[in-house]
Amino acid sequence: MELILFLILFGLLTIPHEFGHFIFAKIFGVKVYEYAIGFGPKILEIKGKETRFVLRLIPIGGFVKMAGVDDINLPEFEEVPENRRFYRKAPWQRFLILFAGSFMNFVFAIILFISIFLIGIPQPIPVVDKVLENKPASMAGIMPGDRLLYINGQKIEDISDAVRLITGSIKAPGEEKFIEVTLERDGNILTFRVKPEWSEERKGGVIGIVFKTVPKKYSLPASVKNGILMFVNALLLIFYVFKALFSGAQGVSITGPIGIAKMTGEVASMGLIYYLNFIALLSVQIGIFNLLPIPALDGGRILFIIIEKVRGKPIETSKEEIIHWVGFLILLFLMLLVTFF
Repeated sequence: MELILFLILFGLLTIPHEFGHFIFAKIFGVKVYEYAIGFGPKILEIKGKETRFVLRLIPIGGFVKMAGVDDINLPEFEEVPENRRFYRKAPWQRFLILFAGSFMNFVFAIILFISIFLIGIPQPIPVVDKVLENKPASMAGIMPGDRLLYINGQKIEDISDAVRLITGSIKAPGEEKFIEVTLERDGNILTFRVKPEWSEERKGGVIGIVFKTVPKKYSLPASVKNGILMFVNALLLIFYVFKALFSGAQGVSITGPIGIAKMTGEVASMGLIYYLNFIALLSVQIGIFNLLPIPALDGGRILFIIIEKVRGKPIETSKEEIIHWVGFLILLFLMLLVTFF
């Protein structure tokens, strides 16, 4: 199941990214030989008017094969008019074609964040979902389905009230103190005396209950607003992580495909909302990563466009492609490194 979810994840991330490159290449008249999801041998191929839409065996990543980008050895090269080759387009057009991949990752992430609010954010309510065995609540007689009304006479309006009163009931290890929990069960009002136990993690009392969660849905305007805010926060978080990574801060690490596959299974087991949020965060990360000024990445090619504008003339295409191929091999080596070591 982890593998299936992992493959779905990378497909969902790759399709919009490559579609961004594809659609902008088409807008500016660049010939696209192939729109591929995955690498390696072909599994499925659909031939369009001039573009092959291909699903390949290794579903990690994808590519859009454009005329004028590393196509010297392709038989089609001589047949493509000069004005349909990528490197014959104006710098601003090439920039948009390259930037469009990450842009679509950002759009995809925003759509997912908005969808999360439309579907409903899980919100805990003061209703008991589970009672842990041999804990104060179970020994006192509290049962799943009970709705907390009062603790020590104080009304429970929401989950924060219950957590605050239970946690603050004892202040130190070894302290023994009873609390009165008034609840509703099947229309009846019941009161129980419960003796919380110390939790080192919470630095306060716990009674061994898990509260029920229900989805809180938002209107479309509120979902759009909150979705965009989540996207902005995701951007800021990723910039912070990159800063910490390059500054050598402790506690920052890189996870390879195997680690992501395991995380995907863990997150998916928590529910649809958490899985969608995970995909959205990864989409933002991929968008940012591809814009880094590293050869073989979109950001590396954008850097050459900037250099071209500064120099007033382009760098020789063959030399640029060699640099990108070297960059690709280095990135491949690093991916293998973080995957197996």
